Amino acid sequence: MGRRVTLIDVARHAGVSRTTASYVITGTGRVSTATRERVLASIDTLGYVYNEGAASLRRKGRTIGVIVPNIDRPFFGEVLIGVESTFTDSGYMSLMVSTRDQLDQQARLLRMLREHQVAALAIIPATGSDRELVNAIHSWDVPTVFLSRYIPGSTEPYVGSDEVRGGYLAADHLVRAHRCRSISYIGGPELGVARIDRLDGVRRALAESGTGVSLVDVTSESTVEAGLRAGHALGRGELPDGVICHNDSIAMGVARALYEQGRAGATRIIGYDDVAAAQASVPSLTSVATNGRLLGETAAQALLAVISGAEPTVRSHLTEPRLVVRESCGDHLEDRLTR
Repeated sequence: MGRRVTLIDVARHAGVSRTTASYVITGTGRVSTATRERVLASIDTLGYVYNEGAASLRRKGRTIGVIVPNIDRPFFGEVLIGVESTFTDSGYMSLMVSTRDQLDQQARLLRMLREHQVAALAIIPATGSDRELVNAIHSWDVPTVFLSRYIPGSTEPYVGSDEVRGGYLAADHLVRAHRCRSISYIGGPELGVARIDRLDGVRRALAESGTGVSLVDVTSESTVEAGLRAGHALGRGELPDGVICHNDSIAMGVARALYEQGRAGATRIIGYDDVAAAQASVPSLTSVATNGRLLGETAAQALLAVISGAEPTVRSHLTEPRLVVRESCGDHLEDRLTR
């Protein structure tokens, strides 16, 4: 075949999933006799050679480390569902820890997971993470996928949404569909790579419109409470025509604050991530959907493949976001925008 035969090749040849092929090789899981014989025949035909490196990883146990910034954030919760369910279905246990988005806590947790000899690592890095984190993981030599946030300048395996495209979609909708002439972007840490990329997309959309739309950029924490504070501050002055929030929690806080001030519907609001609560909020929230569960599943599947002896399949996997339009910027609102 001109290259080393991988477990994926065996699975495709036998007409089974990669996980099933792994079960046959490792003697784990429940596989029928007919399926086992078919996989073994494919191994013989293709000349598959068992990967000793993968075997060493398996001897470390069936626990995979998962590092997230905040377990209580709705988007991260959806990512974790995708990660945990995929690992559990494959016979692995997830050891989940939270950095509270702090670099020193991240370093401590990384050392702890190394001591536990986890078989692989899925990590949403803390804000401000740099090459030091990458170097620490390299010294450990454990299969790793960065999830949702990447390290600038790094070529490590990464699974995330196309944040530039997401920001573009939100701004383009406000300008083209609602003719907004002033937009505020609210929330997110100043050094956050997701925020930087989304704002890049916003600015591209505004530049392409050629309409001279003004943009105000306000940093904040990514919580409902931060959204409430930002909304109350907005409500004390002249509102922008449209507001793009760094996530749905902020957007819900902004909408609630404007409601409390008697200014509900006075500006158009777009959230980000389209978490489950976005549709149930009042008004229902227009949001950029990133499908956190799918991101988690994709990252977990990539790690399982490497553990099973396959070549890494993920280098930079970007999913396509989409704009879900609901009431918070819908045409049912009184049109108070400049035309």
